[in-house]
Amino acid sequence: MKNFLIATLSCGIMLFTACNADTPSNASVTESDSSNSSSAVINSDISIESLCETVLNSVEFPAMSRVEMAEMLDMIMDFSKYGIDEYSVYQQVMSVHLCEVIIVRTSNVDDTLNALEGRKNVLINQLAFYPEQQQSAQNTVVGSKNGICYLIAHADAKTAEKALLQKI
Repeated sequence: MKNFLIATLSCGIMLFTACNADTPSNASVTESDSSNSSSAVINSDISIESLCETVLNSVEFPAMSRVEMAEMLDMIMDFSKYGIDEYSVYQQVMSVHLCEVIIVRTSNVDDTLNALEGRKNVLINQLAFYPEQQQSAQNTVVGSKNGICYLIAHADAKTAEKALLQKI
């Protein structure tokens, strides 16, 4: 019975990973950026994963891991909503830290920003217990540029945000 359970769980994880790899990355979407009322074309040449790498390399993060399990992603945000075409989520490996990076490509910037602000409130009001965690949560930045929305939870999130915005 134990082997059957392990095999079933392994198949489920492989299936989710295979489905997640099917995310469109070349879609070009025209939308209005929330910070600029003029129409902008989203640069689809920039992969969301490379933007996450830029953020993770911009300041010293603790060990981070890409979140791919459906149950974990569902607890963070409903990625099936908001016209999200592509996303990537990273969280700290050890729970003593409270660092998180969420970057999404979306056609619905306003609703996506609201959802990310909701996540920021969860970080501040429910998940930050220790002083270091509280500092990361309080310094969390949420923003958007050219149809790409992001949340960066880190004590030095502003520096990471600056590196991200230079690449978008």
